[in-house]
Amino acid sequence: MQKALIIFIKNPALGKVKTRLAKTVGALNALKIYQFMLDHTMEITFNLDSVDKFLFYNEFIPTKDEWPPNIYQKDIQKGKGLGEKMKNSFQKVFNENYKKVALVMPDCPKMSDTLIEKAFKSLDDHDFVLGPTNDGGYYLIGMKELVSDIFENKSYSTEKVLEQTIDEIKKLGKTWFKLPVLTDVDMEEDLGKLQKMIKK
Repeated sequence: MQKALIIFIKNPALGKVKTRLAKTVGALNALKIYQFMLDHTMEITFNLDSVDKFLFYNEFIPTKDEWPPNIYQKDIQKGKGLGEKMKNSFQKVFNENYKKVALVMPDCPKMSDTLIEKAFKSLDDHDFVLGPTNDGGYYLIGMKELVSDIFENKSYSTEKVLEQTIDEIKKLGKTWFKLPVLTDVDMEEDLGKLQKMIKK
């Protein structure tokens, strides 16, 4: 297998996921919505036969969860901040001799298997691929070799991340492909159709 997909997730626990969303909808509803997006992410990645799948938890690997271990190789995110954690995860996977690696976050209910396949296809002709979110971040980043600069000195969890990442790619003289912009569910106004999941 030449391609690898990294999935970054948080261990689903009350009060520890979607904390900005929880401020207006409550911690229980925020957890429910995050679990929905984890389920959606599994649904769209489970049958992606052309890629090996790596699941990176933020705290610990559960002894039992819904992600089948024969489909998803499991590990823990290592590093101080998000950038370092992503860099280290890419490094680990590239060390296993993959030629194309992409990382996704389970925060966009409109993310699809088609988009992920398009991301890998775009790496035939580009050095990087980015899936932008409506809040200035990204839901997907992919590359053909680890370029550490892409992850360093970036303002994560702000609206500047995508712009800073593209500036870095330009500075390096590399090419990139941009996927469609998707809504990252972080605030109540981002919920859209998921609003019906909220218990008033």
